[in-house]
Amino acid sequence: MRQHLPHACDHPAAHRLLALLATYRFATTTQLARLTAEAYGSLSSAIRQTLRHLARLQEHDLVTRLERRVGGWQGGSTVSIWTLTTRGRRVQTGSRSRQRPCSLSTSFLAHLLAITETSVQITETTRSMTDASATITTEPGCWRSYLGPAGQQLTLRPDLHAVVASPRYDDHYFIEVDRDTENPARVIAACHRYQAYYATGAEQRQTGVFPITLWVVPHDVRREQLWYCITEQPDLDSRLFAVITAQQIAETITGGPPSNEYVRGGAV
Repeated sequence: MRQHLPHACDHPAAHRLLALLATYRFATTTQLARLTAEAYGSLSSAIRQTLRHLARLQEHDLVTRLERRVGGWQGGSTVSIWTLTTRGRRVQTGSRSRQRPCSLSTSFLAHLLAITETSVQITETTRSMTDASATITTEPGCWRSYLGPAGQQLTLRPDLHAVVASPRYDDHYFIEVDRDTENPARVIAACHRYQAYYATGAEQRQTGVFPITLWVVPHDVRREQLWYCITEQPDLDSRLFAVITAQQIAETITGGPPSNEYVRGGAV
């Protein structure tokens, strides 16, 4: 059962920050400020107000701050990373599960922050567009259950699902955030799972399209490596996939994924 916020924290901005941390689990100060920037006159103002509200929430043991050196973030320098405490999650969601953020490995934390950053960039990009909006679903809400060839229950586990909608098109994406930490063979195995889910027709029956699976990678070398591996698989339909760098998120959202026989409004 959800609880009420302490009176000192009962402010719309505080509610918004708690909701974002419940959704993304971990976020830096700047990421939270960028997600709430519309409520303020500038990003610098958003950062100041975000810090003020986070400090108040921290005083009441609703959020906690990790000071961690995470590779790929601000040149690898120490950044402030925020997450809900056990009390904060109980207040926000009603969950009584204990939160142990310090037990997470640095590499897993970097992956979670990269997922948050991907969502932030999609949100910022659609805000800058005059006629588009984004609906982003995080895990586990973006997961899909389906039956395997032997009737076994299987689960597809993308990092994000996004729909970018405008009066002219709806672009659907399953998003996998890759940190260049896994062997390409594991990426190919994941691609086969997406193709197997595509073959069930379940997504198409529900939404009318099958999302393109967008692999977001840290640099061009990894992008070229994964795309080569995908296109070299004779039993993979490469039209179901696209590989971009994190720096290409904005242009992908505004213009659609790189052309590989993709038809805007849904893959194949």
